[in-house]
Amino acid sequence: PFFILLTARLWCGVCPVPALGDAARRLRPTPPPLPPSAIRRVSPWVAALGLGVMGFLFLLLNLENSGPLTAALLLAFSTVAVGSALLWKGNVWCRYLCPLGLMAGLYSRVGWLRLEANNKRKAGSTASHCDFFTSPLAPRRSHDCALCGACLQADGGEGVNVRLAGTAFFTAPLARAEAVAVSLLLGLLVADALRMTPLFVRFMAWMTPRTGNYETGMALGMVLVIALVLMGQTGAARLLGGKGEFWPSFTVLSLAWIPLALAAHLSLSAQHLLAVGDVLRNLGAELSLLAPGHMPPADAYATLWSMRAFQWAALALGGMAAFYLSRRPSTRAMSGAWALAGIFPAIPLMVIFGQPMSISC
Repeated sequence: PFFILLTARLWCGVCPVPALGDAARRLRPTPPPLPPSAIRRVSPWVAALGLGVMGFLFLLLNLENSGPLTAALLLAFSTVAVGSALLWKGNVWCRYLCPLGLMAGLYSRVGWLRLEANNKRKAGSTASHCDFFTSPLAPRRSHDCALCGACLQADGGEGVNVRLAGTAFFTAPLARAEAVAVSLLLGLLVADALRMTPLFVRFMAWMTPRTGNYETGMALGMVLVIALVLMGQTGAARLLGGKGEFWPSFTVLSLAWIPLALAAHLSLSAQHLLAVGDVLRNLGAELSLLAPGHMPPADAYATLWSMRAFQWAALALGGMAAFYLSRRPSTRAMSGAWALAGIFPAIPLMVIFGQPMSISC
């Protein structure tokens, strides 16, 4: 996520999975049709559910350290990508169904790199070449652009240029599925951060005897954290929006929480990248955290102040962005309540990232 601020959704443009779909599409004797409207309506919910399930399984099963499970996940992604490419025109998997694409699309609202038309007459002919069903002439959904460059290479591509532009927070409101995905993502990030602190040890020491199983206790803990985030946002949306305005209020809060989710994601990634030296000095304790069902020892956690400063700075910036975004649609009478709801997740995140942490938990 470190390059999101500059490159937006560029990762989707270089991801190897769509290449498999492109190769499979060449086997069709006739050009495939456009995806039906039902796919475009339902698929965001599929992607949001997939993001929640994938994140949950990553934390529970430690997928990044399991070759067979990671291979199975990549095989599932590739199978759906190839199947959708054979059925419909364009990168339907990347644009509508991929959970990682959904997450990148949410984060890319913060990004600055854009493809935009400098000559609308010439750029208009490039839209049919976009596999992501967007166009340089449609800045309203500019965060959906994967910066693959297909429009630059098409006839009329000289009417499109690459430039740094402002964020895309207000170009289009979040869809309902996107709003729910932000809540799930933030809940997963909070659960992941808690998993890397001594708070996790205390919780599991209390939970495991009651469930009789380490994995079950961990799963229930993650479900509890995600449920608290969803219930808190639901309650705030009902309180602030009133009757008939629940979804608009819910989506406004989700939009405000995107910078906080990105800040938490950056902070967790920094924890893994910047603590390498400390891990090598205490390798035995760190490796013990990788054993499923094994309670980590007390010496597996450390405080690195350079990393702590980065994490708190990232969360502070995310909180300020959430404060601004949550106040923007509010009335004067309710602006304080909106601001409080917008920045509230930053408070527990600051507390969590104030704990000694490990990178392997």
